[in-house]
Amino acid sequence: MKKITTILVLLIIAFAAAALAYVQFAKPEPANQPGNTNQAAEIDTSNWKTYRNEQYGFEFKYPDTLSVKDWAYKTPNWELLLYIGQNQKIGDGVASVGIEKDIKTFDIQKISWPIPEESLAVKDVKVGFGYYRAKEVATNFHSVDMDINSLSYYIENSGKLFVISYDNKRRTELGENIFGTILSSFVFVQ
Repeated sequence: MKKITTILVLLIIAFAAAALAYVQFAKPEPANQPGNTNQAAEIDTSNWKTYRNEQYGFEFKYPDTLSVKDWAYKTPNWELLLYIGQNQKIGDGVASVGIEKDIKTFDIQKISWPIPEESLAVKDVKVGFGYYRAKEVATNFHSVDMDINSLSYYIENSGKLFVISYDNKRRTELGENIFGTILSSFVFVQ
C-alpha cells in the first residue's frame, strides 16, 4: 500500500510539473518590440502628437516631425491604411497601421500571399499599451520584383484585423526604437 501511495504522489508531482511547464511556455511572450531593450535610451515623447481614430476606436503617439495620412481611398482592399512618415505620396511611410477589407482574423495563407511561408517567422506576442495578444510576423523575402524586410503585428479586435507594420529597409528614416515607442503607445479606446 505504501508503494502505491508513493507512486501516486510521484505521478501527481510529475503531472503538476508538466502542467506548470505547459502554462509557462504556452503564454504569449511580450513582443520584442524594437526599442524595448534596457540599453535603449529613454525617448522623450512629450511633444509627440496623438493620432486618434473614433471610427475604429484606437490611438497611438508619433513624432511631431512626421505626419499620419490615410491612403485607403487609393487602394481597393483596405478599409483604413495609415502611413506614418513624410506622406508626399502613397507608401511614403516607414510605419503603417491598417485594416484590410474582408479579413477579420489572422490567417497566414491570406496575409502572406504571394510570399512563401518559409520567408515568414510568426510568433505569439503582446503589444501596445494594453498588452494586446498579437501575431508578430517578420518577413524577409527577396525576388526579382520584390524586396520585403518588414515586421508586422496583427491584432484581432471588434471583428477587425489591425495590422501595424514597420519597414526595416527604411530604418534610417525612422529608427527601430522610435517604431517600438509608437507600437507601445497603441491603445484601443472603445
